[in-house]
Amino acid sequence: MSISLFKKKNNSNETTKKSTPQAEPKLIDTIDIRTVSKARSWVGELPMMDMGETTRRLFAGITKLNQEPVSPQIRIDVTEILLPYVKMALENLDRHFQTRSFPLPERSQKVFDLKRSLLMELAGSYQLAALDMLTKNSVSKKKLLVSIGRAIQYMSSVIVNDYGVYAKNQKTIWHDIHHLYLLACENKIETKEIPHKDDVNGENFSIEEQYKLINLVALAAPNTLRHGEVTKVREFFVKTLNEVSIISNPDNVKSKFAHIALMNSDEPANLMPVSDLLNSPTSRIFDLSKVIKLIDQFVSLSEESDLGVHDKLPMLTHSLAKRLVYVLTTIRNRRYKRFLREEKASLVIKMQDVITMIRDNEPESFMDQINEDVEDDNIYEALAAEDNISSPWSDIDVEALADEREVQIHSWQIENSSSGGYGLKQVKNEASTARVGELVAIKDPNDTAGLWQVAVTRWMDAFKNIGLKMGLEILSLHGMVVQVDEISNREISQKLPLEGVLLPTIDGARDEANLIFPGFIFQPEDELVITLGTRQQHVRITAIDDTVGNFAYCKYEVLEKEESADGSLESFEDVWEFL
Repeated sequence: MSISLFKKKNNSNETTKKSTPQAEPKLIDTIDIRTVSKARSWVGELPMMDMGETTRRLFAGITKLNQEPVSPQIRIDVTEILLPYVKMALENLDRHFQTRSFPLPERSQKVFDLKRSLLMELAGSYQLAALDMLTKNSVSKKKLLVSIGRAIQYMSSVIVNDYGVYAKNQKTIWHDIHHLYLLACENKIETKEIPHKDDVNGENFSIEEQYKLINLVALAAPNTLRHGEVTKVREFFVKTLNEVSIISNPDNVKSKFAHIALMNSDEPANLMPVSDLLNSPTSRIFDLSKVIKLIDQFVSLSEESDLGVHDKLPMLTHSLAKRLVYVLTTIRNRRYKRFLREEKASLVIKMQDVITMIRDNEPESFMDQINEDVEDDNIYEALAAEDNISSPWSDIDVEALADEREVQIHSWQIENSSSGGYGLKQVKNEASTARVGELVAIKDPNDTAGLWQVAVTRWMDAFKNIGLKMGLEILSLHGMVVQVDEISNREISQKLPLEGVLLPTIDGARDEANLIFPGFIFQPEDELVITLGTRQQHVRITAIDDTVGNFAYCKYEVLEKEESADGSLESFEDVWEFL
């Protein structure tokens, strides 16, 4: 009996032991693509109908490959086998990526991070192969050309990907690009054609062309571009790439400033004094003179065309071209002394909300505002000195106004300020409607009267898990709501009345008044009947600057009212009402 019981117990233990599931190996540990034949067999088994699982396996596969001690020739061959499948995975990720707000929503951020990681692993595989060949003296010029060319290409894709969402580039990525380009130059392969492959962009540039292209995109100051424009800028430089030459000897540069890449740095090319090259043993200078001339010509061609476009360079607009010329020809030094700050400011973003805030904080009539000369005289100086400012118009209850008008008022941290603008960062990492080129109203806590200043967002940087930072340029210390009642010289499809903002003159600060309206409605020479407070005026738009922001920034002149001849029907116009 006892033996029988013992046997049952023993059998039971064996059964239990057999039924305990073994821990499944990690996906990365199950992958073996150390040879070309194994890699071909492996990609042939990818579940292409399930792109999520395929992307997971590809990411694990290329990560595993980068950990394997294989020869550089095999590493390149295997990576080339994976490349077309990685392209499909990247295209699928783009379909799931949305940039409706910044910082990116959680799902979009994960897609962005995955795309960046996949591109970096791809670039890393080619980079590792190139460095292995050079350190082990087993250089094949054809393999080195492929490895350096692809590595720079996919690192460039990472950078453009970052620029598209205002994210900071990863550390050392620019250093690696400079280093790889130098290695190509040392081996005299920088201008050779890279063997064609169905790669991520479908482009086939030499190493030098790829190096030029990504530095040109960086020179366009991507964090000042409006959403989606970085793709257009890259497309423009692809088309004009042959017009840009690279100079290695600074003695050949006649001007005091040039577009220079310091090869021992972790920064892209910048417009800087040529004298700075005295302290840099290795550099490259980009001659953009032909491209800048071409953009200038486009600015003239597109000035009178609808929407500021022209078929000669369809990826550009008049506004983007003018801004490109500016950033490519101007040293961007700070114009104003900046003061470090730690206060919180109230912000209203988007034109309609800005108009609402101005309307509830404006003087009773236009003439009241114009005649407040004494209070306005030193307002810019008071802001620069961080003095408290008293205002000729009344303060408002921000919370009550937000409830009443359904205006969203945001709280942002002031990092620094000057008489020209503000450097701000988000108090809380959350989705924002902030955009480069967006009209903004800001209430500075140093203005105890509750003055709402009219500004535009000039640049934006997004930081993962931290939030946004942005720079505001002050357009005016206050604004006035203006209403367009009619346009007298032509018919337009826009329904009237239409509201905008008047930026008045301020002694010592603003020499002329300007009007702000939504873009692409009015054009120069339009004659408008507008209402300012309780006063109606007849004005003519003399010029529209579309580079200031995502709106029409208009210069105008007041038209004199024609006097009617005595005895005519028009001369009695003001009589009919009181008869």
